[in-house]
Amino acid sequence: GCGNSALSHDLHERGYTNVTSIDFSPACIAAMRARYAHCPSLRWAVMDIRSLAFPDASFDVVLEKGTLDVLMVEETDPWEVSPQAAAAMHRVLAEVSRVLCPGGCFISITFAQPHFRKPHYAQEAFGWSLRHAACGDGDAGAFHYFIYIMRKGQPLDPSDLALGRRLHQPPPPLAPPPPPAPPDNEDYLLAIQL
Repeated sequence: GCGNSALSHDLHERGYTNVTSIDFSPACIAAMRARYAHCPSLRWAVMDIRSLAFPDASFDVVLEKGTLDVLMVEETDPWEVSPQAAAAMHRVLAEVSRVLCPGGCFISITFAQPHFRKPHYAQEAFGWSLRHAACGDGDAGAFHYFIYIMRKGQPLDPSDLALGRRLHQPPPPLAPPPPPAPPDNEDYLLAIQL
C-alpha cells in the first residue's frame, strides 16, 4: 500500500537501496515508477496485500504505514471488531509473517492505539514478538501515532498473548436489565412546601 508516498524514496536516500514497494492500484505504481525512474534500485509492483506474490522468507523488513487501517475503515466499534475485519487483518498479517525471514522485522506505523491494534498483532500463529512506542507531540494539538515492531522468531509476552486470544473469543453475554423500579405513587407537587 505504498500509494503516492515518498517514503520509499526517502529510505533510498538514507541508504536503504534494496526497497520493493507494492500497491493495489496499477495507476499508482505506474506513476511511482515514472516519478522515481532515476532510482533503478527502487522496485515497484502491483499486488494485493491479502495474497503476496513473494516467496516465503523473502524480506528482512516489511514496513507498512497506514495500509492496515484500510481494513478497519468500515468498523463502527473499534472495541468489537467484526469477524470479517478480524479475518481480513489476520489474512494480511499471516502473509507478512510468511514473507519475513527468520529474525526479520515487521514495522507498522498507524494512528491506531495499542488497545485496538495489539490484539491483531499478538497472534501466536505469526511467530513474532511485539512491542510498540507512541510518537508525536500530543500536547501541541496533534495526534499521537504509534509504531509497532514485530520480530520474527521471538516469543510474545504473556500479556500480549492474552490480548490476542481475546480477539477471537465471542463477546461476553449482555447482563440482564435490572428489574423495573416499583411504581412511585407519591405526588411530589404536594410534598413541596412553599
